[in-house]
Amino acid sequence: MSSNDNPSASGTSTRKQRREAARAARKGKKSSPTTSSSGGSSGPSVAIISVGAIAIGLVLVVALLVLSGGLGGNEATAVEEPDNPAPAEELRDGLVLVAPGATPPVTVEIFEDVQCPHCQTFTERVEPLLIAEHVESGTASLTYRDFVIFGDDSTDAAVAMRAADVLDGKFWDYHHTLYHNAAEGPFTRSWLADIAESVGLDRDAFLELLDDEELRAAVAADGAAGAAAGVGSTPSVLVNGELLVAPSWEDLDAAIEAAANTAG
Repeated sequence: MSSNDNPSASGTSTRKQRREAARAARKGKKSSPTTSSSGGSSGPSVAIISVGAIAIGLVLVVALLVLSGGLGGNEATAVEEPDNPAPAEELRDGLVLVAPGATPPVTVEIFEDVQCPHCQTFTERVEPLLIAEHVESGTASLTYRDFVIFGDDSTDAAVAMRAADVLDGKFWDYHHTLYHNAAEGPFTRSWLADIAESVGLDRDAFLELLDDEELRAAVAADGAAGAAAGVGSTPSVLVNGELLVAPSWEDLDAAIEAAANTAG
């Protein structure tokens, strides 16, 4: 009988072949990469692509934030010109407004901090009425006083107004433009210098005066005088020494008329 006719030999050969085929199949699975249903490789390469996409996205976001000023950008704040004019030059005498040749019976002293929102409103709404009704008529003089509440930036702004007066007698031009822009202002020295340039002052000379000891002492002296007179908040107004806190136009007008009648 030949080997081909021997059932056991044939079975053994067949089982051996099957085992070898199975081993070959298992070896093939271990060595071949895992593939996606689309046939492309997954795993490490996909992770690398994902990390790269995230990195590019972050770079774009940071760039946009910097350009928009949201990540330490130094986007400039434009200086806007006031709609109405500053007080007339013939009324100006340093930080005082008074009609030419007049000896007013009433003195009005206004204590303000330019960063105070109520001061901004008072300056833009009440002060023009006060000038038109009582300063131009010779009834009252108006004196601006500094009363710093909001720290170093407000001190710099107060000194800035005085520096404008020293450089070219432009206290009231600077005061007028500063208060008009105060609600949007960053109150940096660079921004204060932008306002100086907008009213025709030399930028470098202006910046040098922001550290002037005499000007800073004058600001402090106003604050001390206000405190001695009972000022504790802004805006506060003294009408012949009588203290009014954040007065409406109607209250201020009445107080000036009463003071004028008493003095007359």
